[in-house]
Amino acid sequence: MWERFLVLLNASGLCTVRATVSGFSQTNSDLYEKAYSLHEGAEDVLTDAFRLQMVSSLRVIPESVQLVFNPEAKVNLSVAGGTCFLKAVINDTQVAHIIQHPENVLCSYLIVGVKGLGTALLTVHDIGLSPPAAASSLVRVANVDWIKLIAEEEISLMEGATRSFDILAGTQDGNVFEFSQYMYMNIEVHIEDEVIVLITENDYSRDGGWVLNEPKFSIRAAHLGVTSLYVSARQQYGRKILSQVIKVEVYEPLRVHPDYIYLVPAASYVVTFKGGPKVGASVEFISMHEEIATVHKETGKLLASSIGNATVRAAVYANGGTLLCEAFGRVEVGIPPAMTLSTQSTQLCVGCSMPIFPSFPEASYFWTTENDKVVNFHVNKELPCEAKELPCFSSNSDKGYINVLIGRSAGKTRVSISVSCDFVLTGDPQRVTYNASKSVTVVADPPLALGLPITWVLPPFYTTSELLPRSPGIGRPSSRNSESSITYSLLRSCDQHDLLKSKAITIDGSTIKTSDSKNLACIQAKDQSTGRTEIASCVRVTEVTQVRAAIAESSFHEAYLAVGDKIDLSIKYCDVLGYMFYEAKGVVPVDVDTNYPNIVSMIFPKDENSTHGTNEHVILQARSPGSALVRISIDHNPKKADFILVSVGALIYPRNPVIHVGHTLNFTVVGDGMDGFESGRWQSGNDSVLSVNAITGEVHACGEGVAEVFFKKSNMKLQTTVTVLKVDQIIVDAPSEILTNIPYPSEGYKFPIRFSDSMEGKHKFEAVGKRVEASFDCKVAPPFIGYAKPWSDHVTKKSYCVFFPYSPRQLLSLMPKSDVNLEKDSESGVMYVSIVASLREDPSVMGSSRAPFVGGFSIAEGKLNITPHSNKSVLTIIGNTDVEIYWNTKDLLSIKPLKSSGAGVGSRVEYQVEVLQRQPFTDKIYIVLPETGQTEEVDVSYEAGEREQPVRVTGITWPAILICAFVLVLTVLIFLRLLDKPERSTASTPSSTVVTGPATPPRISAPVDSNLSPRTPQPFIEYVRRTIDETPYYRRGARRYDPQYTY
Repeated sequence: MWERFLVLLNASGLCTVRATVSGFSQTNSDLYEKAYSLHEGAEDVLTDAFRLQMVSSLRVIPESVQLVFNPEAKVNLSVAGGTCFLKAVINDTQVAHIIQHPENVLCSYLIVGVKGLGTALLTVHDIGLSPPAAASSLVRVANVDWIKLIAEEEISLMEGATRSFDILAGTQDGNVFEFSQYMYMNIEVHIEDEVIVLITENDYSRDGGWVLNEPKFSIRAAHLGVTSLYVSARQQYGRKILSQVIKVEVYEPLRVHPDYIYLVPAASYVVTFKGGPKVGASVEFISMHEEIATVHKETGKLLASSIGNATVRAAVYANGGTLLCEAFGRVEVGIPPAMTLSTQSTQLCVGCSMPIFPSFPEASYFWTTENDKVVNFHVNKELPCEAKELPCFSSNSDKGYINVLIGRSAGKTRVSISVSCDFVLTGDPQRVTYNASKSVTVVADPPLALGLPITWVLPPFYTTSELLPRSPGIGRPSSRNSESSITYSLLRSCDQHDLLKSKAITIDGSTIKTSDSKNLACIQAKDQSTGRTEIASCVRVTEVTQVRAAIAESSFHEAYLAVGDKIDLSIKYCDVLGYMFYEAKGVVPVDVDTNYPNIVSMIFPKDENSTHGTNEHVILQARSPGSALVRISIDHNPKKADFILVSVGALIYPRNPVIHVGHTLNFTVVGDGMDGFESGRWQSGNDSVLSVNAITGEVHACGEGVAEVFFKKSNMKLQTTVTVLKVDQIIVDAPSEILTNIPYPSEGYKFPIRFSDSMEGKHKFEAVGKRVEASFDCKVAPPFIGYAKPWSDHVTKKSYCVFFPYSPRQLLSLMPKSDVNLEKDSESGVMYVSIVASLREDPSVMGSSRAPFVGGFSIAEGKLNITPHSNKSVLTIIGNTDVEIYWNTKDLLSIKPLKSSGAGVGSRVEYQVEVLQRQPFTDKIYIVLPETGQTEEVDVSYEAGEREQPVRVTGITWPAILICAFVLVLTVLIFLRLLDKPERSTASTPSSTVVTGPATPPRISAPVDSNLSPRTPQPFIEYVRRTIDETPYYRRGARRYDPQYTY
């Protein structure tokens, strides 16, 4: 018998075990000699075999699974190893149950469903093995406690790109749910708006969200903008669990702006980028050819070094340094062979203006025109826009980059410009002179162009705002006004061609609609209430071909700003001849850019009332010192452009003020990091008009005219213009309230001062935003009533005469010294005080105003204490004694006038206050001035006390005292005797529980006792007994009452 042991490997399958006899060993050959001989002679091999089924260990996969609490939730568990003779059981059927058991051909998996919250153990027994085997899996049923998106908090996507997101959900202990469980969680994707859209399949919409069947989804960047998204899961009982919010930015493709630029050597330009991500990203500029041009890594400032071509790369990186996107721009550096002049049109109408500029933005130019009678350059003779509180100035130098042509008369002429430039390449600078010219034609108006002032120029296919008022009232009425009395119609002719042509312009209520271009029509207005008919306006339809840009409310193409200042741009449109459009909102695209965005930036506020959404409202903001050129173009055409030159830095403040002769003004230097006095000197350009303190910058207006003020230091020269006007009249305005001296405002009564000159209405008295000292005097008439002093409010920029009235006590001492009294109205009896203002430089220029004045009063005594020693006191009132006096205890107190002195607001009166009865009391005396309502109180108190009498014992007093003492002693003795009197014995009566009232004493005779007090007379006793017997209800029990009045 032989034994062999088999070693089983970790693999399953069917194998055959075979045993074959190959021979006998020599050691045992003697024992098995016969068997050995038989084996040697046998033809067949001695062998035996059997089949062995090998199976791997029984396992349930996974060994632990977490299911979401949902009656429909279920999970597939795999059974590996063992045989197909399986039996599965769960130890807690309240938590989970087996939906499909592992049987027959389906023995490789089983399905478990959810019953309730908790943990259960699933056990699978393999009864086909010997010995039987078992494997288990832990099944846990729980609610979703958290859910999150596997993504960064901020992501950026380029327009049109897609992004996938994975979702993870779990419980508070950190366990996560199996993949198949997410379809039972009611997961919704919430997207804020349509910037991104969901593109995952097998989803559906519900209550504004998208419900997923799997823990992943994808989005597509549909529109530019920033939005947010998050997901939510719903528990079995309705509670919603939210994930974190992901911020998603959708950006346009990154590009370098401008993508091509031509620079001369040593010139600079700040390139920017457009598009690209903004959220959590940073941009970096790199020059690929630094020998040609260099670029600042952060600001993008490009500096041309030598002639050639270079490439600029703009790269956007995430916060972690990951490259998100990149773009490239081309730079060409060279010396231009020629210069050109640019205008938006070659034609110009008479009286119209048009900007003209060369192709070089930085140089010293000299402008000329062949025939200045045909066209000339605009010379601004108006005061600068600081008179309208705008922080800008206009330079009338002929060396400016931007010039403006004015059409003067019909004809054709050429406009020329010359400039010299020094280019530094290697060694000495190379000077190049350029000349350029352009032909301009001025088109004359027709001989009878009388309708031009009333003609509105409108673009084709345009609907205006409500330009046509529907009622004769001022302003545009509401469209809801059903009582519109003005109707409008177009003037038409009977010609068929004109009828078709007139349809190009139509009227719809208060708006005008246009269609084709090159049409002209007039509008007739008829007032239905009066029957009057007039031509309201004419309309000409033409294309927008030009743009005009200037500082708002002015015609300047230059702005001078301090760092941080903002200013509005005025953008308007013109036709080919330069006629301004009456209205043309949103008809052409507008582009606004600058060569140095680090110096000046553009803000495009949203107009809530606009339906066009263009860049027509632009605000320029100064960011850093320097000069920048702002270009405003239309139709994406650089030739259809206008320019604004913006200078940011130090400036004299206030800018170009207007003051009057005799006034003083303090100048200072602001901007460029400076504020206040700087190390430099001030200088006046005309000492006869304006004198300047060279150290402090204080100027004094000496005479009428215009003068320049300069500030000079080693590396700076600043200037501004001061206009000095002569004052012709001073106007004093009176306050509206009644003046009084008690009480009066602590800051006094303000009488506003205004100055009038020959140009009244065009200029302001104050310089904008800076202190102007008042140069006038104030006085009061009559002078004894008070005093006045000049004062200027630096905040409101207004001047005043401030009146301070004297107190009543001061008036009492001043009035007797003067025979002048207050002016009094004969009809109303109201007294007035006058304030007179006069110029210090010319006292003959004066003005005055009067105001009603009612004097107050004061009381010398604040409290009156009256005692029995003197039951009288005095109350003194000073000032206006026309008062009313009130008090409460009129039976105890009397107040009467005693004496008075003075008159009017400086009077004095004394009142006698007398106590009428010797009774303690306290009271208040109220003194009221009816004209002003002034009320004062005086406390009055009276203490009676005990009066002290002189001690005198006369002959009459002592007998009286003795008699009183005797009577007192006798009375006490009689009272004690009555207390010692013994009680009388009475017949006993049976006791009773009924309580009765007192009965009349029985008529019995008492024994005579000589020791008792005298007996009461019998008639008196009979009277008392009769009275008691006749009293009603007296003997009716203990409770005596009248039944008629019992309730």
